[in-house]
Amino acid sequence: MEVLRRPFEHGEPAGPLRHSARSALMPWLAADDLADAMVVISELVQNVTQHTGGGGELVLTADAHAITIEVRDHSPVLPQVHPPDTHRLGGRGLLLVAGVTRAWGARPERSGKVVWARLTTSAAAPGEAAA
Repeated sequence: MEVLRRPFEHGEPAGPLRHSARSALMPWLAADDLADAMVVISELVQNVTQHTGGGGELVLTADAHAITIEVRDHSPVLPQVHPPDTHRLGGRGLLLVAGVTRAWGARPERSGKVVWARLTTSAAAPGEAAA
């Protein structure tokens, strides 16, 4: 079930996007899982604004077992994970994403690419009783 679809522009303040994402995910995620999801959203959106020079679209989907975070942009260049380098500031975002998600990846699309991540939920889906 899609719970949020929100375009964003390059240079747009991150606060409103983060607020929309947090509000959409609160019914689906426990507090710790929500914090992880917000880190992933921040990293993926920041990658778009830092490395593409354009905006994109954040899409969140949920089911009873997981949340999928997708960030679309118009650049065909797929992200690359670099090993940590003590001489480079930054560059660890995708390692962080890999560390807090069940899986992540990127796929080319006709109009650019999608970078996605999937997080397991530990809370019951809205309308379901907790086990």
